[in-house]
Amino acid sequence: VLTIFASTAILTSAFGQDKFNVTGEINFHEEMGQFLLMLKNHEQYDKRIPAQPERNLVIKPNPQQLQAKKVAFKFSGVPNGEYCIVCIHDLNMNGKLDYPKGATPGSAPPIEPYAYSGPKFQIIASWFDIKFKVDKDISGIEIKF
Repeated sequence: VLTIFASTAILTSAFGQDKFNVTGEINFHEEMGQFLLMLKNHEQYDKRIPAQPERNLVIKPNPQQLQAKKVAFKFSGVPNGEYCIVCIHDLNMNGKLDYPKGATPGSAPPIEPYAYSGPKFQIIASWFDIKFKVDKDISGIEIKF
């Protein structure tokens, strides 16, 4: 039995089944709303495919966090791979990125702020500028609005 357990542990590690934590902080300006975070792989980001449900976070800052204009986040159980984080500051707390009345995504810029895990961009960011590798616990990611 011990041999089977040891072999399973080695095979699991060898084939990338390890899971990690990804943590960081969101810095923002508006003292209202909630944050919608999506941890996406390359295909999900490039093709605008939704992240798996377990890779989505909704963070509702408490009054102290709103006043401090920063809040921490944590994704748990993240498999080995390359990812980026897309974050929406959902000011009206309706659970989506809003666009001007009558506009659709791509036809006009959104009216709510959004940011990425990487340098601050005013437009859609390149995958290569916002990706990071997860092969261990990752901490210190800053998302700046």
